[in-house]
Amino acid sequence: MSPVNVLVMIHGMTPDPQPKSPFDNSNDGKYWGYNTFFDELCKKQNQLTGLFPNRFIGVEWGHELPEEEGKPSNSLQEDHQLTRAQNFINERIAYDILAKDADPNNITMSLFSKSGIDFPTLTPLVRWLVVGLRESIATRGLGDVLYYGSAQGECIVRRSVYKQVLERLEPYLDESDVRIHLIGQSLGVTLTHDFLYGLFNPNEDYIPGFYVQGDEVNVARFKKWRQKAQTQELKLGSLTSTASQLPLFSMRNQVLVNRLANRQLFDARDIGILDSNQIQWQLFYDLDDLLGFGTRRLYSCGNAIREYQVDTGDNPGDAHTSYWKNFTVIEKTAELLLKNSVLS
Repeated sequence: MSPVNVLVMIHGMTPDPQPKSPFDNSNDGKYWGYNTFFDELCKKQNQLTGLFPNRFIGVEWGHELPEEEGKPSNSLQEDHQLTRAQNFINERIAYDILAKDADPNNITMSLFSKSGIDFPTLTPLVRWLVVGLRESIATRGLGDVLYYGSAQGECIVRRSVYKQVLERLEPYLDESDVRIHLIGQSLGVTLTHDFLYGLFNPNEDYIPGFYVQGDEVNVARFKKWRQKAQTQELKLGSLTSTASQLPLFSMRNQVLVNRLANRQLFDARDIGILDSNQIQWQLFYDLDDLLGFGTRRLYSCGNAIREYQVDTGDNPGDAHTSYWKNFTVIEKTAELLLKNSVLS
């Protein structure tokens, strides 16, 4: 009997102050569009259309979408308030706004000020680049990292993300051979990793954090899928990661820090990678992406993990958000999905 293949896609946060839904096909190609990306995968490997007849499970989280603009903050989904919070911070601390603030307690440096001028030793272009990166990448690109790194933020994001995945997985609960394939970008990489870790960690004494974070219905669903993972009725088909921030999150608790301090690698079996001779996890990073890191060498089962350096753009912001348009990412992701969907 052929396995049932299910594909899950999870985005990260965008530095855009007015993000669009990842399901919106009219996003001008600027940020990850799930439908467009899946269509491009199918163009590379047309068999994927038959192997994934329901296309994919797409997750939306963290973004204040256009239809929510103007609504009271307390009416928004909790994780959707993240966009509004980041925008407010940016409005209060962006340098071009600080420089125009006439408050006597706001003392900035300029050509005609008493405090003198901070002339860039290198070039104005470098200064412009640094300020731009700080105010787009840092304030809008790291906010979700800090949020998810907190106990409350992790709980809220997981409730939102896991709920969407578990609801869509429900029709497959009675299937005896389900292969889950996941694609994550930026913080979505960490979310896909954590989801798999909760399902596949083989330690009998391990209690997934979602057991205390989720609502009753979805915790029950998660427990059923964890049981299926332990009996190998659920298997990891493939994992694709772009702009991984896992090296940052590998220091989020003392247990992980202790492991790294002892120069121990993370066990890839904990996320469902069981065959060290078959590629199951592919990662992509761009050297110009300030928020995406090489990750493969932190894990055991190196023969099952392949990592590509790619060129998604020279501007760090574009580099971070443009993996889904990159030829190599599309080609290699399509190949992995096809290969791991049909292998016994």
